[in-house]
Amino acid sequence: MNRHIAFVVLVFSGLIFGLSNILQNRPIELEEKVEPKLVNVLDTLKIDVSKSNIFWKGTKMMGLGKHEGEIAIQNGFLLIQNNALSGGEITVDMNTITVTDIPETDPIPIRNLTNHLKSPDFFDVDKYPYSNFQITKVEPTLNGKFQISGLLDLKGITNSVLFEAEQISEDRFSASLEIDRFDWDIAYSGNWIDRTLVDREIQLRIELVGY
Repeated sequence: MNRHIAFVVLVFSGLIFGLSNILQNRPIELEEKVEPKLVNVLDTLKIDVSKSNIFWKGTKMMGLGKHEGEIAIQNGFLLIQNNALSGGEITVDMNTITVTDIPETDPIPIRNLTNHLKSPDFFDVDKYPYSNFQITKVEPTLNGKFQISGLLDLKGITNSVLFEAEQISEDRFSASLEIDRFDWDIAYSGNWIDRTLVDREIQLRIELVGY
């Protein structure tokens, strides 16, 4: 009986010893490398100035008349965070302001109005050749658009503006806003007699394409 017990103990000890050696000599498996999740991914879109533009509209005689035109963007960029607009800045070349609502067959009225817009009565482009807009805050709205807060520098005067913008596609954005030109000392009034009384509001439509 004692021999049987001793034999069982000897066999069991051998198994334990062998298993211990196997475990000690087993190659160590490398831990699987886990890539960290990217959070708050920030990207920069440069503005394609050849495809982007600013369209302006001004009225006169309390809306009875109007003029429209375009202004070219000098340069700019948009910040995209987690696939959504989060910031940006654009610089506008005020010397490029044009008038588009007067037929090209009337070059003299076009030239006269363009020169007047560039004069100190309006944008004074010789003294202030560039304007600038900087986005300070972007908030999503319930209709899937964005509410943009920013600083508009025009004629050396900086004021805050608030307006709604829309992301048309991955790299296209559109916005419309209305400003009171008197807030930027664009104070030419005109008069009723010669039907040149200019309204205070300037409407702007901004179309941006990034790359």
